[in-house]
Amino acid sequence: MDGPVTASAVVLALPDALAEEDCPGISPHPAAPRPERTALRWIGQGLAPGRVVAYTCSCRMTAYELVACGGVYQIRRRTLPRRGVPPVSWTVQRWRRGEALEWWRRLLAGQAQ
Repeated sequence: MDGPVTASAVVLALPDALAEEDCPGISPHPAAPRPERTALRWIGQGLAPGRVVAYTCSCRMTAYELVACGGVYQIRRRTLPRRGVPPVSWTVQRWRRGEALEWWRRLLAGQAQ
């Protein structure tokens, strides 16, 4: 390895789904949301198609992706179809890389939702 690893590929909470055959256990699973978590605001449209730089496992009802587009980052949320929740939504916030990685860490730790 030539440089420091900066990706957030740490499993912060071992889900019950890891015991199931449908979960490959390769991607991180977000921890359960904490009571003092920050509520992210979600909208229906992102900046533009971008490059997924990190993602959570898709074995759960909701999966998240950190997406880069022209030096700006957003988090995309994908959900299984259910009433009142759009299947794909985006954070209102747009961040530079450092801020985006911090919000991604908070999401994985259950400190943001």
